[in-house]
Amino acid sequence: MARWTSRRWVVGAGVVLVVVAGLAVALAGVGGGGPDGSASSSVGEIATPARPGTEVSADAAVGESAAAPDEPASAAQPGVPVGTVTRSLVRTAQITVEVTDPEIGVRDLRASAAAAGGFVAEEQSGRNGGWVVLRVPAEALDRLVEQVGALGTVTERSAHVVDATEEVVDLDARVASQQASVARVRALLAEATSIGDIVAVESELARREAELDSLTGRLTALRDQVQFSTLTVDLRTPDGGPVDDEPSPAGFLDGLGAGWNGLVALGSGTGAVLGFLLPFLPVLAVLGGIGWLVRRAVRARRATPSPAGGPTG
Repeated sequence: MARWTSRRWVVGAGVVLVVVAGLAVALAGVGGGGPDGSASSSVGEIATPARPGTEVSADAAVGESAAAPDEPASAAQPGVPVGTVTRSLVRTAQITVEVTDPEIGVRDLRASAAAAGGFVAEEQSGRNGGWVVLRVPAEALDRLVEQVGALGTVTERSAHVVDATEEVVDLDARVASQQASVARVRALLAEATSIGDIVAVESELARREAELDSLTGRLTALRDQVQFSTLTVDLRTPDGGPVDDEPSPAGFLDGLGAGWNGLVALGSGTGAVLGFLLPFLPVLAVLGGIGWLVRRAVRARRATPSPAGGPTG
């Protein structure tokens, strides 16, 4: 009886050991997932996006950097992209050049401006010099300045640049806003029914359209200044400079020439006075004749003797 009891305990312990071993094997299979279990688990961890506030493993960080090796570092930083606004620059330049023949220089300037896609805005030339104002595309200004400098000897050169970007952007926004305002007023005009409403809306529409035209004109003029730069060229001859302050001493011939010029000027002045008075001579002759006749009649009356007085009583 005691032997049977001990056998039962041994068999029971063996069954328990077998059950425990089976559970251990089953748990190991579920946790490891076989030989490929670790790889599939790693892939799942990398594919799953990390939630805010959670740590990212080193393997995941390496995987992300390898997936996009050429991505710029600034792409992850939000903000306004740099370089999206085009600068609006108003450029002007002035240059003074000494040339042997200013008229030929002016012709060369006209040809250079036309070749650069520009035109001549103002022009004045003479024997001793001249000046020309050219309007050329902004991108061709520097090249044209070099061409003008090659015409002769450059004595002066200056340039000026004004950044009109802020003004252009402001006018663009104001024009767009005014266009929307005009469209709204036109919609109200279409819905107006009474004469009073139509007159009031038309008056407001005229005011807003006038303001829109003004803004559009300013914007067009400013864009023209940005698109076409202004180049002022002053052409001078080498001997066309200022006269020396100390005059040379005058000689006999200089005095003779000055006297002759004075005589000619006096004769011209006298002739001009006579020519001015000549039309008045007939009138003066008539008036003088009338005065002479009146004076003669008065003298004749005074010379006539008075009749003798009557008898006295």
